[in-house]
Amino acid sequence: MIHHLFHYYQPYRNILAGVIIGTFVTSALSLVFPVAVRDLMNRVLPAGDMQALFIGTMVLLLLYVINFILQYGITYYGHVMSVSMEHDMRRDMFRHMEELPFQYFDNERTGQLLSRITNDITEISDFSFRGPNDILICAVTMMGTLVIMMLLNWKLALGIGFLLIVKAVQTVHTNYKMKLAFRKNRVKLGEISGMAEESLSGIRLTKAFAQEPYELERFRVKSDELCRSRCQSYRLMAMFSSGMNFFTNFINVAVLLGGGVMIVMAQLALSDLVAFLLYVGIFMRPVFRLTVLAEVYQRGMAGLRRFEEVMETENTISDPACPAPFAEPCGEIAFRHVTFSYDGVHEVLQDLDLTMHLGQTTALVGETGCGKSTLVNLLLRFYDPVQGTITLDGHDLRDYDQRELRRHIGIVQQDVFLFSDTIADNIAYGRPGAAQSDIEAAASRAAANTFISDLPQGYETIVGERGVKLSGGQRQRIALARLFLKDPPVLVLDEATSSLDTQTEEQIRKTLERQSQGKTTIIIAHRLSTVRNADCIIVLDHGTICEQGTHDELLAKKGKYYQLYEAQRKKPLSGM
Repeated sequence: MIHHLFHYYQPYRNILAGVIIGTFVTSALSLVFPVAVRDLMNRVLPAGDMQALFIGTMVLLLLYVINFILQYGITYYGHVMSVSMEHDMRRDMFRHMEELPFQYFDNERTGQLLSRITNDITEISDFSFRGPNDILICAVTMMGTLVIMMLLNWKLALGIGFLLIVKAVQTVHTNYKMKLAFRKNRVKLGEISGMAEESLSGIRLTKAFAQEPYELERFRVKSDELCRSRCQSYRLMAMFSSGMNFFTNFINVAVLLGGGVMIVMAQLALSDLVAFLLYVGIFMRPVFRLTVLAEVYQRGMAGLRRFEEVMETENTISDPACPAPFAEPCGEIAFRHVTFSYDGVHEVLQDLDLTMHLGQTTALVGETGCGKSTLVNLLLRFYDPVQGTITLDGHDLRDYDQRELRRHIGIVQQDVFLFSDTIADNIAYGRPGAAQSDIEAAASRAAANTFISDLPQGYETIVGERGVKLSGGQRQRIALARLFLKDPPVLVLDEATSSLDTQTEEQIRKTLERQSQGKTTIIIAHRLSTVRNADCIIVLDHGTICEQGTHDELLAKKGKYYQLYEAQRKKPLSGM
């Protein structure tokens, strides 16, 4: 798994090399001080040589200044490298998520994905610098210390080495438990993020049904699970860190006892014992560092594992190597023996054959769940059919580049989505970089110019999250303006005027008739009065076409369409 992380080190290999070299030098410098103290005690102090003492301490001070400069560079540039890697990984993950098919998002919670793209990447970033830096410091310092202690007194060094081996075995065992605990923490954190995002997104529904206590209880349960999981991991961390502190003190006592016995037996000089105690302190500093690194490592590996889960998810809807060009004019659509299922079990569309002619308006009607919106999802290639083909101007949709395909199709949905931005920016989303005059002209055609002009900031008004500051009808008019500004050859109107009053709807209907001249237009409607003038009305029933024709032809047949029409005519407010 680590080898995947190496890819992100590549652009910063020069910084990484500098950090490694600097770390090696600073670690080596830290081993100089006890040797210098031992030399001063053995040679300079007994001789009373003040000049040698002054020179020796000045050399040590110079080395510490050099060490300070190196430490500053290592810390600064190392963190610059980790933040840059974090940026690269987050950008790549977001790009990959954008390319994944809708089916992936159908099965994932938004909060979990947000947790992966924020918290998990940050954890990996922390490890990307501290991992190699701390490991190198610990390796050089600990190995250098052991070698020097062996040279000073191999008997005492072997005794300490035995104690270190015992501690290493216990550390590995504790680390394994910590790894499992931190992995569980990441899962629980993702779950609580998902629940919070879902509950807050639906806060209006929650308040409307007075379900605040219910949502609070759901959140409390998940929060309790996270709390218990983190308490378990902190118990392991407490045991680990306190155990390290006790071990350090025990080592000091052992060195003092063993060294004291050797001094009494004339097997060890006092200066060597002092140096030994200093080296034990130097040796234990990286051990404490490893304690912190263990936590960073476990969190980083858990984050990297979840990062890879997303990045290794294959995009099942891919673009061809040589995309087909788009014809001019564009808009002849054909569904040939199309079968589709969201879950692989229940078929939403069954062996469907349908042609939508260039320049004509086709209406899709039927009861809820009959497959109307699914047809649009397939046309935009949010999904691919299980069987059959969908063609645009004679080319299979899979022959086109997805982005180019969607640039040729404009859609307005009943559930309008607006970004928390200005009205002008939301309209211009249909054509980025559009002139203000074009934006206002599109808003005027969508009967939105009047209410926008009445707002204090006009087109610069911030609409709030998902357009919460606007009414349903105002949001739909913004979406229509976005469509008019884009002006694509294929128009898809999914209940595009359902939230409008009768007068505004009639005004926009006339605009749509002018806008759709020469374009292929698809209208999805429950209110059949809005499709009377369509060139062809397709009646869907359980994923199949049961009737098609003009409004008058279908009424004359007195079939499914007639029943739907009569039901609405008698109960115009009942909906379907």
